[in-house]
Amino acid sequence: MERDVLVRYLDAWTAKALRSQRGGTYVECGGFAADALRVFGEFSDRLEGHHLELVIVGSAVPGEVPPGLSVRVAEDPRDLGLTGPVLTHLDGPEAWPLVEPMARGKGHEVLVTAPAGDHPVEHGCSVELVDEDGEARLLVFSTADLKHLATFKSELWAVDEFAGIRYRDPRDAEGILVDISLTPQLLPLRRALLAELARRGSRTVAELQRFTLLETIYRPEDAAGALTSAVTAGEVTREPGKGRLTPRTVIGLP
Repeated sequence: MERDVLVRYLDAWTAKALRSQRGGTYVECGGFAADALRVFGEFSDRLEGHHLELVIVGSAVPGEVPPGLSVRVAEDPRDLGLTGPVLTHLDGPEAWPLVEPMARGKGHEVLVTAPAGDHPVEHGCSVELVDEDGEARLLVFSTADLKHLATFKSELWAVDEFAGIRYRDPRDAEGILVDISLTPQLLPLRRALLAELARRGSRTVAELQRFTLLETIYRPEDAAGALTSAVTAGEVTREPGKGRLTPRTVIGLP
């Protein structure tokens, strides 16, 4: 499951890097270097003439390198001196001290996979993957680019559902488990939006969509469905009172 999310986002990230003159660097600090090589291999016809680099930390190159891809092996990701767009994958509990230094810099973003439990959930988007036995793994994605965050959320909900695996938002006090779907259950989001309105007062739909992106496991577009249900149930008011919800529609509590 972690591998599927990582591969999907790396695929989207690579396509964007190859459209940019700045290119990009992917730093693999876990066990997914072979998967990264396979992703880059799918772009082998476009690698020549672009700056795209794979840095593998702590292990050897696990397979054939596609022509046009730069590859190097390093011991410590903090010593790389990387500039430009950088995506780093960190794995395990020892990853947390590395998140801040690896995320520092314009265009730098980090994806962490680690055991669920005592973790700093303030780092970007956090989601737990929970199996049928209640065992959980954590994914954390940290970026300053809201478009990249939205892309990660889209890939998160588009992965193939694995038997018995569901998502849980570490910020959700009730810990509701949500099936993986392009049209997910929105009750946890609805409660989170109501709590945000109680804290801050009336907000526009655009502001609530931004809150959804930054503070929940959901996508901005999911906010419209949750708010529509809340309006129908009489849990919130809206202005104007009729018509479809737009980014300028103001939502408040009765």
